Parts: sequence; structure tokens; C-alpha cells
Amino acid sequence: MKKNSPERERFLCITGVLFSAAAGCLLSAASFRGMRLPLSTALAAAVSPVNGVAVLAGSIFTYALTGILVRQPVIICMLVLAVLLRWVTGTQCTPRGAALTGGLAAALSAGIFAAAGLLGSGSILTCISAALTVPLLAFCISAVIRCTTRGCPVCISRADALPCAICLTVLLAAISSAQFFMFRFGVICMGFLILTASKRYAGTGGTFTASLAVCALLLSGTDAACFAAMLPAAGLAAGACSEKRNALLYVMMQTVCGIGAWLCGWTQEAASLWVNIMLGGLLFLCLPAVKLLDMLFCWQDAESALAELTTVRMEFMSHALTGVRKSAERIANMLDAREHAKDPSVGVQERVCGKCRSKATCWEGSGEEIRTRFRNMAQTGLAEPLCIPEGCLRAEQLTEEFTRMKRRNAASRALSARLHESQMMLFSQMRITEELLRRAGQRSGKQYSRELTQYLTAGLEKYGIPYIAAAVSEPRGKRLLVEFYAPEDSAPDPDMLAECITDAVKTPVIYCGTEHAGEAQRLLFRGTGGYAVSTAAAQCAVHEDEPCGDSWDTFSDSDGAVYLVISDGMGSGKHAAVDSRIVISNFRQLVQSGMDCEAAARMINAIMLTKSGDERFATLDVARICTDTAAVTLYKYGAGPTLIRHGERVTVCQAATNPIGILPQAEPYTTVLKLERGDMLFLLSDGLDDALYPFVRQRVAQGGDLQTLTHAVCAKAQRDAYGIPRDDVTVLAANIDFA
Repeated sequence: MKKNSPERERFLCITGVLFSAAAGCLLSAASFRGMRLPLSTALAAAVSPVNGVAVLAGSIFTYALTGILVRQPVIICMLVLAVLLRWVTGTQCTPRGAALTGGLAAALSAGIFAAAGLLGSGSILTCISAALTVPLLAFCISAVIRCTTRGCPVCISRADALPCAICLTVLLAAISSAQFFMFRFGVICMGFLILTASKRYAGTGGTFTASLAVCALLLSGTDAACFAAMLPAAGLAAGACSEKRNALLYVMMQTVCGIGAWLCGWTQEAASLWVNIMLGGLLFLCLPAVKLLDMLFCWQDAESALAELTTVRMEFMSHALTGVRKSAERIANMLDAREHAKDPSVGVQERVCGKCRSKATCWEGSGEEIRTRFRNMAQTGLAEPLCIPEGCLRAEQLTEEFTRMKRRNAASRALSARLHESQMMLFSQMRITEELLRRAGQRSGKQYSRELTQYLTAGLEKYGIPYIAAAVSEPRGKRLLVEFYAPEDSAPDPDMLAECITDAVKTPVIYCGTEHAGEAQRLLFRGTGGYAVSTAAAQCAVHEDEPCGDSWDTFSDSDGAVYLVISDGMGSGKHAAVDSRIVISNFRQLVQSGMDCEAAARMINAIMLTKSGDERFATLDVARICTDTAAVTLYKYGAGPTLIRHGERVTVCQAATNPIGILPQAEPYTTVLKLERGDMLFLLSDGLDDALYPFVRQRVAQGGDLQTLTHAVCAKAQRDAYGIPRDDVTVLAANIDFA
């Protein structure tokens, strides 16, 4: 978990104090069937000591306004004792500790007043109710607070379900005691929550939330028992229509509630409850209730916990592999530096001159000059003559030793170069594996909608569509995404399948593309909205009797982004076509498997380096278009220019980088562009002559049909200023529009 900044910590602290004071005011003003319960004591026992003081201040303020500051000394004493005990126990408090603090405060307060002989009949009843409710509520409030500290949305597990339900019931009952003319805010909240739960969790959610609302109404002292008893039936009726429009849910719930008011004899209490439930329903119709619910709360089951654990494990493995790679690189660099530190001429000097009787004569007067000459002789090639010092008695042995040393060093350098290449290849593969593990961990932690996935699988089985697996996800701030996996030999019609998915999840979807891997295929569908990308391409070869050395492709990844890719092989003809096709096909498979663009390019670079002994390379030009925001990310590896028509303005994006398959490390030029509706993007291979840029820019600026534009640019770009074909040319274009 990331540590909050000091500014955020200060903001959270101030917010907690204000919220605690407001909650203390609200809970102190609540009455349950005419009885004041020490709810503020339970809250003070569950929060931090500082927030407990805020609860005390808010409660005393409310007691002073309502005139019961003197009439309820037992409750006030409980509250003060709870705050003092929280200061004694410290800032950390578990749910059990909160329950113990609240129960101890209630017991001490009762003991103090009993010893003073100040307990009347009403005070005895208050102490009994406090002994029963304060520990339980303190435990539940502490458990709910612990859930909220994990961040938003608040993840509720099975263990936290009961404490959350109890807190929600008490909160609704407390708010129901607040009334402004005919408006009962707690009942309005009940109507809103019942419809929201019915829409999100169907009949189960509506019935459960309505049952909690019944408990809250009974606690608040309602006289319309028949009306309250009809609320679960109203939640069930609304949940049965969860797949329909919100207006139908509203009508169904109000109809059942109207029947409940009629059974109560249309009393003033029943009519007031029905009107306030109706107002809550109108609030449900006006607000994006389900989206608000998903933003604030989520259900954390065993599957999501397992996915989180898998993500952490994958990241742990990736970091462990990174540590191993860095240690291996450090050792290799140390050994390489140690080898380069040795002077090869020193060994020749020791073996030849060390046994010569004229050593003292040669090295005493001009030792530094001879050392320099020895180093120069060690650096000359095998075929170059050696400059032996004049008067050397062992010139022949010196020549043989230098020759032998050079041959040995040449072989050693060759072996060292091969070892270095193998090391670089190994380290590159380890980096790619690290990236694969990290990306796999991110994918495994992806949250899917269980409810929508169940609707989808039920619809597929209803229509008899064969499938391996299917899932629906709703990324925050993005459109709905549907992944459909089917056997390779079974090819469902995408349009028919889109209609089936739309009917199952009650959300219009569009077909994005099909991916193939092994014996399975994956079809992607996205919710309507966002941006649509239409593409067109034109291509021509420098020789009509040979294939074009360029390759291009368009596809979508598992997030619904659209990719435009061009690769230009070295030279022209079939060999260049093979190289570019290898780059394109491998890049598509790796990206669609979940790898990002740069990691996929690094792996392809390693493949191209080991493909053959000949020097073979290819460029790679990638444009990734996000269909949610129309943001375009360009990745260029020795690629040609990219033209962007943004409104009436045409700009060129180009950078000098190395192609794929030349260096061990493939480093791209990347940039991010924000396009809008009507903008165009043109990717060109490097066969474009500089003299043709004005024509191409003018033609692109004029706009028009995308296919016509690509053919016009390709036909003009393939020839030089004299009309002679100069290179293979590929033009791949995209147009951005609303979906």
C-alpha cells in the first residue's frame, strides 16, 4: 500500500474530525421509539481518540440544543468515559477492542451512578440497553471503518457483511428521526437504496435492502407496520424487473408500496412513508445510481482475493528475476573490466626479455620507450611488420611470441564477442520474461462483472452458441468490454453474436475484431460510444514481378485499442517481404497476448538478431489508437514519416531511430497525440522522396475519401521527381469518428 503524502494525511485527518462531529450530532439527536440510546458512545469507542473528542463535542452540542443535557447524565458520562478510555488505549483499535471499550464505558458509568444512588427507573433501563447495544455497535462501526481505510471503492467481504448491515440499519433509523415538514430524509434514502440494490443485484439485493429498511422503520417507531411489511415485497418486485428500464422498477415498487399504504387504511403515517419512498425513487431516476454504487462499494469475494494474490505473486516473481539479472550483469561487467585491464605486451616482455642477458642494458636507459614500443607492437595486426628495437638479441623469438600472442588474443576476442553476444541475448530474454510476468499479473488482477458475465453465459446457452469461456468487464471510466473465446473450428457470426450479447447484458455492443491462438479464437466486443476507427491502405512494389518488401496490418488488443502497423524489410523483393512479415505477425501475436508494444518489439528484435548469420533487419512503425479517448501513441523503429491531419492543419512526425534486428537493444521514438473527430492519420514506409512532401501534405490537407487518398499518395510517393520507381511504398491511413 502506498504511503499517503503529508498533505493528504492532513486532509484525511480534518475530514475525519468534521465527519465525526457531524455523526455525533446526528446520533445524539436520534430516538428509538421515544428512547435515547448511547449511539455516540459506540461511535466514540470505535474511532481514533482525536475523532472521539469531535464526537463528544458534537454530541454535547446536540444535547444542549435539545435540552436533555441535564436529563441524561448517564449517557453523557458513558460518552466521556469512552473518549478517555480511547486516549488510554491508543490510536490503534480493533473491532474487539472497540467493543471492549464501549462495554467498559457503559459498565463504569452505571457503577458510578449506582454507587452515588442516582439511578432511577429510567436510568436503569438506559444502562441495560447500553450494555446490550454499545459493545455490538462499537464492534460493527470499527469493522466498517476498517473497510473504508482500504480506499475507494470500499471492498466488503463476507466477514464484513453483517457489521455493514447493522450499521446501515442503525444509520437509516437515526436519519429517519430527522424530519423537515413532510420530508423524512431516512425514508427517502430507503427508497433510493432499495431501487439501486434492485437494479444492481436483482431480487436478492432489493429484498435484502428492503428488509434492512423495515428494521430501521421499526426502530424509528413507525405506526405503519403493514406498510413496512410490504417493503421486502416491493424490493422483490423491483428486482424482478432489474433488466428493464429504471422507470418500470420505479412503477413496480410504488405499486406495491401503495398497496401497503392501502392495507394500513391510508393513515397519515402510511401516506407520509409512501410519499417519501416515492421521492427516493425519483432521486433514483435522476441520478446514475448504479454507477455511484460501483464507485463507492464493491463486493470482495474469494475469486477477487485470489486474483489479487496472483497479481502479487506474478510481480514478486518479476522482481526476483530482475534481481537475478542485475546480479549477473554486474558480475559480467566486473569480469570484462578485469580482462581489459591486463596489458598483453607485459607477458611477452616477461617471457622473452626476462631470459635475455642484455635485459639490464636495454631496459635501464630507455625502459619507458621500449615499453611504449612493445605496446604498439601488441596493437598491430597479424599481417603488419613489427618494429623490433635495434640491437635486440632475440628478435626472432620476440616476433614469434608476438605472433603467437596476437593469434591467441584474436581467438580470445572472438570467444569474448560470442560470449558477450550470448550474455546480451540472455539478459534481453530475461527482461522480456520480466515484462511478461508483470503484464500477466496485471491481467490476472483485472476485475470482471460476475453478474453481467452470468447474464452473458446464460444468453449464450439459451441461443445454443458454442464457447469455451466468456467474460464481461466494466473498466472504470471506460466502455463495457466483452471477451468471447470459442474453438477454432467454430466460427460464430460476429453480428449475430453482438445481437446476442446486447440482449444478454442489456447494453449495445459493437464487434472489434477476432484473434487466433492455438486451437482457440477470441472475439472482442465493446459498448457503444467512444470513437470508431476506419482504416484504408495502399501498397506498390518497386518491381512489378517481385513481391512488395513492406507489410502492414490492423488489429485490436484485449483492451479494444486499434493498432496500425507497417514494417519495411531491408531492400526489396521476397527476402525483404519475409523479414517484414516476420516482424508484423510476431508483433500482432505478442500484443494480442497482453504484452505492451515496447516489450513486444524487444522480443522481436532478439528473434531478428538470431534469425540467420546474414544482416537482416526491418523497420517497425506502430500507431496505437485508444477508442475511448482518441489518444494516439506512436512507436517508431527506423520507420518512415507519419502525417497527422488535425482539423485543417497537417503535421509530420519523424525521428531517426534504428530498425529492428541491428542492435541488441531496440529503443523507439515514442510520442502521444490527442486526436478528435474527423482527424486523419497516415503511416508511410520509408520509400517517400523528400521532394514529394509538399504534394503529399497538400493532398492530405484536402481530405476526402480515405481509400482514394491512400491510393493517390502511394502512387505519387512511389516515384521520384523524374517518375522512376525508387522503392517499395506502403500507405496506411486511419480516420477518427464517433462510434
